[in-house]
Parts: sequence; C-alpha cells; structure tokens
Amino acid sequence: MKILQAIYQYQTGGGSLQVVADLATAARCSGHEVTVLAKDADVSEAIAAERFFTGNKLLDGWRLWQRLQRENYAIVHVHDRYCSLLLRLIPQVPASVQTNHIAYRTRRRLTRFADCVVGCSKAMDRHHAGFFRLPPERRALIPNGVYFRSPNLERAEALRQELPASLRSRQICLTVARLSEQKGHAYLLEAIAQLPHSLRESWCFVWAGDGELRETLQLQAKQQGVSQDIVFLGQTSEVSEWLSLADAFVLPSLYEGLPLALMEAMAAGLPCLATDIDGNQELLHQGENGWLCQVRDPKALANALEHLLTDEELRSRLGKQAQADYWSQWTFDRTWQQYEALYQRLASRSRGLGVRGWGLGKISSPTSSP
Repeated sequence: MKILQAIYQYQTGGGSLQVVADLATAARCSGHEVTVLAKDADVSEAIAAERFFTGNKLLDGWRLWQRLQRENYAIVHVHDRYCSLLLRLIPQVPASVQTNHIAYRTRRRLTRFADCVVGCSKAMDRHHAGFFRLPPERRALIPNGVYFRSPNLERAEALRQELPASLRSRQICLTVARLSEQKGHAYLLEAIAQLPHSLRESWCFVWAGDGELRETLQLQAKQQGVSQDIVFLGQTSEVSEWLSLADAFVLPSLYEGLPLALMEAMAAGLPCLATDIDGNQELLHQGENGWLCQVRDPKALANALEHLLTDEELRSRLGKQAQADYWSQWTFDRTWQQYEALYQRLASRSRGLGVRGWGLGKISSPTSSP
C-alpha cells in the first residue's frame, strides 16, 4: 500500500511529530511504501520527511494535487487543519484520514475534515462526536501509543555527572514537556517552592524541553528561591537516558490529548504524578498506577508531590503497575495495528466506490510564490 502522510502545523518537541515518525516507521516495517511531507528542513530531517509545504495555500494545494495525480496513493493521512484544508481544495483525492492531536474548537460550519477523523483518546473522540457532530462512520478511536526506547546506560551515567555537583547525589523528579503555558510549569514551580526544605535537599527537578516561556520560568524560579533545585535541560534527544536516571515523573499540564511523555514514563517504570484532566485520566488511575491532582492548584500539586516523593513503597508500587499497564495497553505496535486496519478498510471502500470527488471546484495553477 502506498501511504502519504502530511504535517504542516506542529510544535517542536510535540507529540504529533513523534506520532508521524512512528507511523512511518511501523508502516515501512510492515512492507508499505510511505512518503511524509512536512514544512521545515529540521523537521523533515527529524522524521525522514520531504520538505514540501510553504504556507501559501494556493501553491501548496496545487503542488499537492500534482503529487496526487502523479502517484497512486491508497491513503492520504493528514495531521492538522492546514493539510485537511488543502485536501478540501482538491477535486479528487484518495481515501483520507485525519488525526487531530488537540481538540479543535473552530466553527462547525467552517470545519472540513478528511473521510475519517481519528481521536487519539476517548475524550477526543467524544469531542468529535459532540462538538463537530461527526457520525460514527466518519470517526475512529485509535489511542496513542509509544515505542519503548532502551536507554544507553553508559550515556545516562555521563549525563548524571554533567549535573551540577550539588545535585548529582539527589534523586531526580523528571518533567518532559514544552515550556509553554499548556504544560503548567508555572504551577509546578509554585508547588516546588512550597515543599519542605529537607525534601528539596534530597530531590532535584529536571525539566526536559524548551519553549517560549523558558526565560520567564527561569526568572520565576529565582524569585521563588528554587532555581538551585531545578535543571532546565532544553530540547534533548536523550529522553530515554533521563527516564532511566529519574526516580519519579510529574506532568502538570492544563490540557492534553493523550500525552506521549506520560506513556514513556510509564514504560520506564516510573511513578507518575499528573493533573486530573482528559488524557491523563485515561492513562493514570488514582492510587493504582499513578497519582492525579487538581489542575491549576499549586497547593494540591505540592501536597501530592510531597506524598509521592516521601513514600518509597508507594513509588515502587505505582511504577511497577504503570509499567505493566504500558505493556498491556499503550505500546505503539497496538496503535499501528489499528491504523493499518483503518487504512485497509478505507482503501478497499475507495476502490469499490471509485475515486471520491469533493465537489468544491478545481484549484487554479498558482501564479506566484509566497
């Protein structure tokens, strides 16, 4: 089967890029031919994609139409609204799939979706059904999954030695997330500042990820008097190694789809603390395989952190169950099997009905570059 994946809108370090890369890898390993179209050169290299999109809808739509006419793709899989819009501008396309990685809340009448819209969580599927009124035949629920990536233990130990000398002997509470408002780092900073001084002397907080709030958060850490307890790693490709070094994991997000970072922490056998929101609730069950606390509440987060970080037996029990749940429910092999079945079903239906027309008129050849 020839599969075309397309992604234009993304955030560096975000889960959507990892999903695209993992889908392409799994499809190729299953014998399918996969092309990935992306926007920027750095992203194209990271996910083995072709630099394609310019941001000029007319030009991009024209070039995409030419590509679809030239290649006999069985499936077009888009990962954002921009690529979905381009499909709607093209008069005839193969069967199409759209995975939404966040809950869009645009006007219903202006929303144009692919043939089948995938919800990456139960909450996302409910959103597609309720907010956008998509019928069951236009929807699919395929929960996210992640590959377990074995750490390089020698490199992990080297990373520990690169920590400031005062932190090398401390236990590590890890957070892997973009430094953006969505991820709730500001609330975590306030929570850390409320922890007993004796607890902060035995733990350090390592933050992997970068973003627009980095300078603001670093200043806030100084103002809260906790800058000596927090390590800002920035963007890193060595998440597996940091997971192997960590003793606990915290994700204080304000909203999520189905967070891959939390799954990776579960796969590593870490006890996880996260906010009680959609997405996190599907992964963690209070007191069984993780701990949940109220969102946007530094005091509640501080209390939950203190409870988790001071109870070694609790951490051990939660981490073991989280790891067991990962292997039974959240591996990427399981995710890929569901996507492959969806691809085959849509492609078979498309062959039976003939190539679908959108009825929106043909796009004209662009006269200028962006």
